[in-house]
Amino acid sequence: MADVKALDAEKAHEKTLQHAEDSLCSAIKDVDEDVRPRNPIVRFFQFLGSFMIPGMGMFCEAYFVFAVGNLSALWKVEYKNCWKGIGCPIKLSDSITYTQVCGIIFGQLFLGFFADRIGRKWGSVTTAATMVVGAILIISSAGPTERALWAMFTAVQFIFGIGVGGEYPVASTSANERAESSAALQKRRGETVVLVFSMQGWGNVVNTAVIIAIMAGYHQYGAPYSNHALEVTWRLSYAIGLIPLIGILLYRIIRLRESAVWTKKREALQAMGGSEAKGVQWRKFGLLLYYYWHRNFGTAMSWFVWDFAFYGNKLFQGTFIKIINPSASLIQVLEWTLLNSTVALVGYYFAAFTVDKPWMGRMRMQVMGFAWMFVLFLICAVHYDQLRTPKYIHTFQFLYYFSSFWGQFGPNATTWLLPAELAPTELRSMCHGFSAAVGKAGALVAGVVFGLVDGRTKFWISAFCGLAGVILTLITIPDVTGLDLREGDKRWLAVLDGHHHLYHGDAIKPRHLSLFERLLGYGKNYQASDSGSEDGYSANTTIKATDLPPPPAVQK
Repeated sequence: MADVKALDAEKAHEKTLQHAEDSLCSAIKDVDEDVRPRNPIVRFFQFLGSFMIPGMGMFCEAYFVFAVGNLSALWKVEYKNCWKGIGCPIKLSDSITYTQVCGIIFGQLFLGFFADRIGRKWGSVTTAATMVVGAILIISSAGPTERALWAMFTAVQFIFGIGVGGEYPVASTSANERAESSAALQKRRGETVVLVFSMQGWGNVVNTAVIIAIMAGYHQYGAPYSNHALEVTWRLSYAIGLIPLIGILLYRIIRLRESAVWTKKREALQAMGGSEAKGVQWRKFGLLLYYYWHRNFGTAMSWFVWDFAFYGNKLFQGTFIKIINPSASLIQVLEWTLLNSTVALVGYYFAAFTVDKPWMGRMRMQVMGFAWMFVLFLICAVHYDQLRTPKYIHTFQFLYYFSSFWGQFGPNATTWLLPAELAPTELRSMCHGFSAAVGKAGALVAGVVFGLVDGRTKFWISAFCGLAGVILTLITIPDVTGLDLREGDKRWLAVLDGHHHLYHGDAIKPRHLSLFERLLGYGKNYQASDSGSEDGYSANTTIKATDLPPPPAVQK
């Protein structure tokens, strides 16, 4: 009799999970019919809008974040005494950067956590509103003394940083779920997400170009510089960036709709037992750590070592510009920065248009990018003294631009894409925020460590961070190219229900698991007969919520 009851209970769980899974499947839009406009020009602008509008938050955050580095040289001229440490902190630029990064880390953790609870729309509105407030305070920074002005400017960077930090997980999760809710975009999910991320590159390029244009308008081509022109340049450049920021805030409040995938996931949890689903609200964090800790560790540490290695790329800039032109003017330095940013931007699009290809995929792209970083920085470390001489300046330039390209066509794109793909919808934003925060911590640590070592050692460290990235990726990162995200949610529902063994779908298919997960035996329950179509999309059936049967009563 006990065996019969156990069998009945397991069948009831299977039915409950099936009903919850059907709720997830109903999130997909049936867009088999081609409704795209026939006019190729209209279709092209429609394509641009599909990632430019969702990516405007990343554009604005990059515009303001990279502005600090772009404007530092101007501030050192306009506020020379303060930036020399007279009446101000000795390392004022470091104080501004560290304050901003601390705000970003706080926003990634705090807003990433709450975006899973209040929804993607209101998470997006919150991040944009916070950035608007921070941007206004940055532009209006003032004080009776230079010290007071920079004290305010530094403090409000933390506020703006909170909004920036929240934009990371919200933008990535929203782009992933937007692609997953459309049959037309499912096989282009990586492309969709990375194209949204590419707007970060455009933010850097446009900010640099705007500063150059304003300085040129005031004829600030070389010393002596006008303090009034420099003052207008930095405040006006920030004010121009505020315009699209206000626009994206209004768009998100008025036009942005809630993620269908996030909404259906909430319905799926209700289908597992209605109000009883609340019982898993705290237990789920323990389950996340038990079943997904290695994924979160892999994405977080990959981001950490990438930011370490990326810092090495920035080491190139000041060195080779001084060799090429020891007396380079402010505007000439910005022109070199613009050229580097443009080369890096090309890498975003190489990543976007290859990341979904079976011959590339996420894991191969990340390994490839880290491997190139290792090789290029290793060359710089071994031949450091020679590369600093005018004879090899062109080789130095090549390494500089090449490292920027492979950084974007590699870990910079994948570390932003993977944390959201590898986590269940219910905790997707939080997991992405955690990985992003660890990555930003890597940038902070790099700044401190690199300030204590010589130039050659900096490149040795950056090189071996690239090697560490290769090893981390090969061991802990699964390749989910072609995997329906709802398959991961089906597996998560089984985990929440305490019956992980009942799930046999594509999320535990060996080729979608990391080396570490395969060693743990996570793929032993996979059954090919449950996987649906051969291309890996096993949740393509479109079911209307009104057609679903009522959820079965869960036996207690």
